[in-house]
Amino acid sequence: MTTEEELANMSPEQLQELQKQNCIFCHIISGKVASKKIYEDDKVLAILDINPANPGHILLLIKEHYQVMPQIPDDEISYMFMVAKAISHACLKALKAQGTNIFIANGMIAGQKAPHFMLHIIPRANVDGIKIFDLPEKNIPDEVLEQIRAGLTNKINELLGIKTEEPIVLDKKPEEIETKSEKEKHEEEKIEEINKSKEKPKQEKSKDKKIVESKEEEEKPEIDLDDISNFIIKNEPKK
Repeated sequence: MTTEEELANMSPEQLQELQKQNCIFCHIISGKVASKKIYEDDKVLAILDINPANPGHILLLIKEHYQVMPQIPDDEISYMFMVAKAISHACLKALKAQGTNIFIANGMIAGQKAPHFMLHIIPRANVDGIKIFDLPEKNIPDEVLEQIRAGLTNKINELLGIKTEEPIVLDKKPEEIETKSEKEKHEEEKIEEINKSKEKPKQEKSKDKKIVESKEEEEKPEIDLDDISNFIIKNEPKK
């Protein structure tokens, strides 16, 4: 039995070989363990699941030992899905299935039970009673969705070698992220404060002007029409 110290000193290649030696599906692929094969080539092997969710439940195995999807080279995973497409089509035609579920349990928390990457192809019927795909519909706040979108977009671009001018940065936690309406409200309040500060001097000037005008009106003497008439008569030239 391998000790923890020996495991710690092993290279990735040695660890993979050790895992391969202890992997039941690697033994199935090598022929050491019997299976119900339905397809095989130099890259993949398709067998019937011994504990199927439905009759015709197929496990499509990649022959090289990989535990999870990120370890698999792109050309191998592409080939695997090409074969999965053909097998799914065969289920529809040969088994008269009304549909198929094609899924991967990628990691223990996602339901992966064996340390060998595989793809499940399950023929479906209208009343087969399978409810494992009855997923809940959760309500996620928009600000959390935006944070998830930004994080995934940045990482996908990085993994695919896509260069962007500026990566999306979100420093705030979901509860600290302002919604668009809140931002607009804050901006409107700032603009309103600025406008008020500009209007205040104008209002004061206008007020001062009104005070001056009122004083001038008070200082103006009242005009007597009778005095004007008498002045005109006295100064009218004599004929």
